[in-house]
Formats: sequence, C-alpha cells, structure tokens
Amino acid sequence: MPRYVIERQFFVPMFEHIFVEAPDFETACCEALDDVAQPWGDDAELCFDDARATTIALAVEIPENLFPELRSRDDGDRYVLSEVLYESGLELLPISAEFSDAAQEDRANVGFS
Repeated sequence: MPRYVIERQFFVPMFEHIFVEAPDFETACCEALDDVAQPWGDDAELCFDDARATTIALAVEIPENLFPELRSRDDGDRYVLSEVLYESGLELLPISAEFSDAAQEDRANVGFS
C-alpha cells in the first residue's frame, strides 16, 4: 500500500492593535510588518473564530525501500517525518486546489472587516 508524509496546516490568525507614527501610510504599513521595529506584544490574541480550514501544504510518496520502518503515524516522530518531507530528495506531490489554500481564496477576509 502506498505511504505518504503529508504536512497539514491550520492557520489561526493572531491580531494586535498597534500605534505607528510615520510620514505616510506606506511607511507605516512597512513598519507594522517589521517584527524588529514593531515586535509582537504580550497582548496579541489568537482568534480561533476566524481560523482557516485545515489544508495540505506539502506531500511526498515514500518508496517501499525508503524508510521501511515507517508503517503507521506512531512510527515516526516529527523530526523523522520532517526529514522525509524536506531532506530525502523525494519529489513533492502536486496538491489539488480542493485540499490547499487555493480552495480558500474565495473566502471572505479573515479578521475584522
């Protein structure tokens, strides 16, 4: 039976209201995105209500002769699975839009509108 290592993601927005003083809006936005200039504070909040659906980011099929010890999800810790996904040289499988972030492009903006 084919075996796969799949990276799934669940994005939970984190938000924080910050004050930025800048000569123009573009500069203010650049500073707001700069984690060094505007580090995240202790009052930042996770917003589970606006979380996106779980998506598939990356996947590889494991040939039978490679990592034969992996037979169930309990066989590999996250480091082994990361090695299979990122360092084994296996070709990444194409992810259908049905399972990826592309399926959510039509979704309304996350967060406050």
